[in-house]
Amino acid sequence: MTVPDEEEADLQSPAQLIDHALGLGFHALGIAQAGPSPHAQHFLEWVKQRRYASMNWITKDVDRRIDPRKSLEGARSILAVNLPYSSEPAVGPDGGKIARYATGRDYHKVMQPLLEQLCQYISEQKKWRTWWTVDTSPLLERDWAELSGLGWIGKNGVVINRQIGSYFFLGTIVTDRPYQPTPSAMNHCGSCTACIDACPTDALVAPYTLDANQCISYWTIEHRGTLPEEARLHEWLFGCDICQEVCPWNSRAGRIRPELHPQLQPRDLPADPEQVANMSHQEWLDHYAGTAVTRAGHEGLKRNARKILEERAEIPR
Repeated sequence: MTVPDEEEADLQSPAQLIDHALGLGFHALGIAQAGPSPHAQHFLEWVKQRRYASMNWITKDVDRRIDPRKSLEGARSILAVNLPYSSEPAVGPDGGKIARYATGRDYHKVMQPLLEQLCQYISEQKKWRTWWTVDTSPLLERDWAELSGLGWIGKNGVVINRQIGSYFFLGTIVTDRPYQPTPSAMNHCGSCTACIDACPTDALVAPYTLDANQCISYWTIEHRGTLPEEARLHEWLFGCDICQEVCPWNSRAGRIRPELHPQLQPRDLPADPEQVANMSHQEWLDHYAGTAVTRAGHEGLKRNARKILEERAEIPR
């Protein structure tokens, strides 16, 4: 009987790794072989067209972003994991909407310790090197989620899973440990254009192409200072879920609603624009500390609330 060498043994045992990841609390784990991102050219063209608005950090470390081997020399495998968040809408009784992902604890704080624990398991006492990220480092995470089989990239740019839809966070680990890749995901969007048709600001300028300059999520979270005159928030105080809400994979009766990590259980966050527009800094901290809503900043959130009130005033009664 031939005894497999160490590398062959690793290639034959992804199931044990997946079981460990699920035991830590992740919903799923997929594995892809390290190399250039499959949609690198599309990303480079997107950057060339300046679709990133004022998010200039996207243009830095482009070589690392499109090829994870630039971040970890000798990288052999890319591991993608996901963690679901609530699919219940967060709408206050007096209007105002908050993106679903932001209603629980900040996902960075939840996923970081889980990824670190998974890295410890993979490294086997530092025998193998690892490098993790949860949209905190230059890496096209959605590409690797698709290539590893967690889901396909929809026409709205969000990763969609056939069983649970698209309401989940992504994390990735780059390692020089060789693992057998899991099957990549097939695209199941077909001829559907529901997300493109539903976007009220026409931010989805083409299938798989988002122009941040026209995106409600960009305006309410990343944009600093006064909002453009043409901006319309359509009641969204923080983020926007419209393109996910209309996706058939999220609304179908057979969609599985996975169990949530305890820290990602949604909180009852203030969303009334009148209340938020007059909120003190301490009140803002009391309500939103520990959530992703703080990303917009105190003044940014108040700006969004005032904009919603202005839009309401424009509507004939």
